[in-house]
Amino acid sequence: MKKQFPYAIAVILAVGAVLAVAITRMNNSAPMDMGEHALSESKRKAGIARGPHGGWLFAKDTFRMEVAIFERGVPPQFRVYPTDAAGNPINLNDVGLVIELHRLDRVDTVGFHPSGDYLVGDLTVVEPHSFDMILSAQWKGNDYEWQHSQIEARTVLSDEAIKNAGIQIKTAGPEKIKNVLHLTGEIGLNEEKVVHIVPRLDALVKQVFKDLGDRVREGEILAVLESRELADAKINYLAVGKQSQLATDDLKREILIYENTKIMLDILERELDLETIYNRLKGLVIGKSREQLLPAYARLKLSQSIFQREKGLFEKGISSESEYLLALENYKSAEAKYIALREKIAYDGQWAIRQKKRTDEMEQLNVQTANQKLLSLGLKRRGIEALKNEQAHVFTQYELRSSLSGLVIKKHITTGEAVKKDDDIFLLADLSDVWVNIAIPAKDIKNVHLGIKIIIKSELLGIQSAGRLTYLDSIIDPMTRTVTGRVVIPNPKGEWRPGTFVTADLILDERTVPIAIAREAVQSLRDWSVVFVKYGDTFEARPLELGASDASHWEVLNGLAEGEEYVTKNSFAVKAEIEKSGAVHAH
Repeated sequence: MKKQFPYAIAVILAVGAVLAVAITRMNNSAPMDMGEHALSESKRKAGIARGPHGGWLFAKDTFRMEVAIFERGVPPQFRVYPTDAAGNPINLNDVGLVIELHRLDRVDTVGFHPSGDYLVGDLTVVEPHSFDMILSAQWKGNDYEWQHSQIEARTVLSDEAIKNAGIQIKTAGPEKIKNVLHLTGEIGLNEEKVVHIVPRLDALVKQVFKDLGDRVREGEILAVLESRELADAKINYLAVGKQSQLATDDLKREILIYENTKIMLDILERELDLETIYNRLKGLVIGKSREQLLPAYARLKLSQSIFQREKGLFEKGISSESEYLLALENYKSAEAKYIALREKIAYDGQWAIRQKKRTDEMEQLNVQTANQKLLSLGLKRRGIEALKNEQAHVFTQYELRSSLSGLVIKKHITTGEAVKKDDDIFLLADLSDVWVNIAIPAKDIKNVHLGIKIIIKSELLGIQSAGRLTYLDSIIDPMTRTVTGRVVIPNPKGEWRPGTFVTADLILDERTVPIAIAREAVQSLRDWSVVFVKYGDTFEARPLELGASDASHWEVLNGLAEGEEYVTKNSFAVKAEIEKSGAVHAH
């Protein structure tokens, strides 16, 4: 035992010496952990120096820069510590920096801004931290560039290795994820596309064009009726139309007279001589305003002239004061009457326009009322507009037209028959789509909602169609303990016949997601759920944020882009290769 003790001491000393050398080398070149971020095996062989913050050191001339990925308590981010050659911090605002991360599928460009004693990147360094870095910096007018590779969670497989491992590849893209409830239902008429045709007025049937089972188009004539009530409505429409036109013309004339009257008032305001005024007003339609105002203006000008003459004579002592005052009184009286007449004519013109406008509006309202009555009787706007060219002997004719395209499924009308305005003479149905009424068990109602997709199948007819739940009854049938649901399905060929029993597959939670992957493709690596993407002969673990799933697919919320190739079958073989190579990011 004593002989072995010196030997053990020698071994311990030898190991200590080796460790001392290793520690010295680590201080100079070995990577240090930053936020527990350890490099892959391939990276430890790179030999890049590490700084006091555990980051990579890049130096040139008098400029040094430590680049670290920090991820303790925050999403992974770049933190950069610039210094001079002596290791002294430099002004962060003097440093410009951009880092390009060249990944398998893209290039991430990271900009930087000062934060405390370091520059912080403006992008999260997403996993995996596997990329080629190009660092471009500027300081004191000098440009610096470095390149560095950081590889993890990757492996390379040859075509032969892929084949031998039975690895299968698929392209990521949209998929439907769904949950199905199987029920039964019955085809029925779409009651929103069933129309009851009634005459809308008492009439005599002159001719019938359609029979039971005939197909009709919207607007097609079903029958021709004759009605005195319709003739009265048409005549009234034409009468009020003519009256409205007269009222409109009368309003236009009144507006013209008023505008010309304003012209006359403006001319008189300039105090021109009568001959000039008459010449300027020649050809204008003014009406009684001309007859009233021009004589008043002439009297005003005459009294003004007499006043001016008497004033001059009075001032010279030739005329008496009484004659002067009489002339003044006559002048002021004529002036007052003229001004009052001007004001009255202006007001009367505006009032006349308002009266004519009110009459015109009332007549237009009468036209609209008569028009609405004809529309309510089934006439179309084009037919109403054509009434002005229609002869009196056809005013009684009424064309009964189809209001939709479909089939005649009921008919109660014959030629020569007298029909009442509320008789149900035709029943039309559009079978271009039909209803499917489904009995939904009460226990399943909690999973059913309006808008869910439903696949309708008929094994007897060998057809299927799809639609969405448009109606869900609020009451549970006490006998069957079911709730009626309804779906509308297209029926362009008329294959779905009302009364047919069908199966209904309710897709309780179907939705198309932008990106989904096969369930078997997902593996666990570290604390990630990953798939392995393929670029050439390189495979890389891609951490995923997963969403909803069904029996065959997982929805991908983040981590994988549409169009990327990933491993589906035997993905565990790729995982084993990555773990075997040691290229795993360990936290």
